[in-house]
Amino acid sequence: MNSTFGRRKKLLASFGIAVVAAAGLTACSRGEGGEESSAEGSGADTSSVAALGFGDADTLLALGIQPTVVAPFTPTDVNDKGVGPWSEDLFTGPAPVVVQNLGQGMTAEAVEQISSANPTQIVAINQAVDDQAKKDLEAIAPVATHSDEYDDWSIPWDVQVREVAEAVDKSEEGDKLIEDTKKAFEDYRNAHPEIEGQKAAIALPYEGRLGIYTEGDGRGAFLTELGYEIPDDLQAADEGSFFMDLSPEKYSMLDELDVLYILEYEGQENEVRDNEAFKNLNVVKDDKVRYLKQEVGNAMSMPNPVTIPWALDKFAE
Repeated sequence: MNSTFGRRKKLLASFGIAVVAAAGLTACSRGEGGEESSAEGSGADTSSVAALGFGDADTLLALGIQPTVVAPFTPTDVNDKGVGPWSEDLFTGPAPVVVQNLGQGMTAEAVEQISSANPTQIVAINQAVDDQAKKDLEAIAPVATHSDEYDDWSIPWDVQVREVAEAVDKSEEGDKLIEDTKKAFEDYRNAHPEIEGQKAAIALPYEGRLGIYTEGDGRGAFLTELGYEIPDDLQAADEGSFFMDLSPEKYSMLDELDVLYILEYEGQENEVRDNEAFKNLNVVKDDKVRYLKQEVGNAMSMPNPVTIPWALDKFAE
């Protein structure tokens, strides 16, 4: 099955995550690229590693490295160490410096926070690092960023893991994480053969509407990895976007689905539940709607060897 994770380039504040100004969504390559990353893999000093890419900290923890700086994907659903519930048991070291809102850019304040931790290596694979930001960071420590083959926030999850592992001289361990994670998807599909070929969609409610995630976003791609198919007419997103906006007048399009997943988001799902057009859908009347906690959506948004198994367990419940 094709891996389509990580192909999002724009994140919306109204969807509970960081804003990336003037960025549009583009699809990344489904295969693994041949270009080299800027990971400083040879002889890296990993005694103090700053994890600035979204999900990079999870992968470092899975590799046995306790980061001293963490940049959370979202300020919600994380603990005082800046990680979600999927990584809490892995983070046994001291609380790191937590740098918020890096999706909005590398500010002088953020650079100062990062510098305060005295990192010996900076890992910013799933992150946007422009020339000025890289210059500022390189004044602190060696910096590993994603390869030029991929746009910012558009790197496939397995490539992200590989480049994070290369940056800290743990390529072999990284390959094992990728292998184990792909097997977790395979095991789930084998345990749920009824899913194969079923039509499904995953949506986030906002302002009385639904945002239907495409396969170009981690949440949509997660469904396809489970064996579901997202109908083409529910992937008609505007150019540069990772979701299809669906107003109540168009809710009838959802009746073609075998299952509809809706992410809970600050109670906005209740406005959708109470909408007459939604309540009259066959997919609702036939009890084919499943609601997922906001933290599950966050995990699906940044797939990696820690978030994927954790989210799979939530789907299996």
